[in-house]
Amino acid sequence: MRRISLAATLAAAVVLAGTAASAGTFTTLHTFCHHNDCNDGESPLVAPLIPDGRGNYLGTAQSGGVSGGGVLYTLVGGTTFKKLFDFPAAAGPIGSLIQDAQGNLFGIESFGNTGNGAVFRLHPLNANRTKWTYDVLYDFCPLSDSCPDGQSPLALTYDGAWSGVPYDGQSPLYGTTDFGGDKGFGTVFQLTDNGDTWSENVIYSICSKKGCPDGKYGSYALVNAPNGILYSTTAAGGSAKEGVVFMLTPNAHRTKWTQSVVYSFCALTNCSDGRSPTGLALDGQGGLYGSTSGGGDKGFGTLFQISAEGSFTSLYSFCQQAGCPDGAAPPVSPTLGPDGTLYGVTSLVLWSYAPQTSTYSVLHTFCTDDGKCKDGYEPTSPPTVAADGTVFGNTFSGGNTWDVGTVFSYLP
Repeated sequence: MRRISLAATLAAAVVLAGTAASAGTFTTLHTFCHHNDCNDGESPLVAPLIPDGRGNYLGTAQSGGVSGGGVLYTLVGGTTFKKLFDFPAAAGPIGSLIQDAQGNLFGIESFGNTGNGAVFRLHPLNANRTKWTYDVLYDFCPLSDSCPDGQSPLALTYDGAWSGVPYDGQSPLYGTTDFGGDKGFGTVFQLTDNGDTWSENVIYSICSKKGCPDGKYGSYALVNAPNGILYSTTAAGGSAKEGVVFMLTPNAHRTKWTQSVVYSFCALTNCSDGRSPTGLALDGQGGLYGSTSGGGDKGFGTLFQISAEGSFTSLYSFCQQAGCPDGAAPPVSPTLGPDGTLYGVTSLVLWSYAPQTSTYSVLHTFCTDDGKCKDGYEPTSPPTVAADGTVFGNTFSGGNTWDVGTVFSYLP
């Protein structure tokens, strides 16, 4: 009843002063589980689509498929859904995929052989990508219950990801985990190709300092800057125990990394700057954009900017009106579009923010069909923005069959 009541409130709400209405076109491209066996997948989780370099977009669903362990799919031409691969039962792909110059895909999964998560690779065996070889490159927590190497991976990136160039397939991968490490509150790790095997090395254990002023619990946010510095967030810890943005700076040979806190949240009265950061995006000038799931003027999250010089600016506080027609508690990172506009989601809203004009816009309000949510509900993935401005995304639930998610596009 809560979902239906809130959806009805949002559908009836007027556009807020200080925001802009959208005249774009929202399209539900695919509803998952359109057959009883969910052979096409279900419930994508923090799994943004990525361009494949051939005019298509690739994504994953964390469950469903032949084995129930999830699927790899493509949007052919950005419009037509096609399943490409069924993951094994002990998989559950989450997070963003990485594609290398040879068309191999790298990603993380929830379970793996140990049940504590893994990093995998998919190698296409034919030109139309209907056959793949699947390999687990690393299983987390293989030997010790304390998981010093990390547990439950969340994010994966590589050098050069900021520029959009494909991964070279051999240089180190970097990632985060939610748990494990020296204190059990997460890690940042490096995965290295040794030829026949890949080895994992923890470059930082989160909450290494007493009281966790350096943060607590890893996140889906991991950004690799042009200078090789890694940026990430934690949902808790910090000087006010409400989360931090931190950076890891490598030495010349990347054999040692130095962690420093860039910003500790809830530094202002009533946490008007936000609490519990949920993601980051590079702004092109050496700074960062990000969001929080709590705090702000109304307590429902913020959109913020940290300049290259380290100054913090709160750009927008969510839920500016009763019923939160502008959205509340963004769960994941914003995405920076090619024109400098930010795009993001909350559980019921697809939004944009133009830094040039400080204009916040609601692009689409989900679940407006009397609570039936045919257009989807609970988007949990950062939007993907094409060169022509088309926005792609997915939802964890909703749809017109079994309530297990959708894939959508938005054309401005």
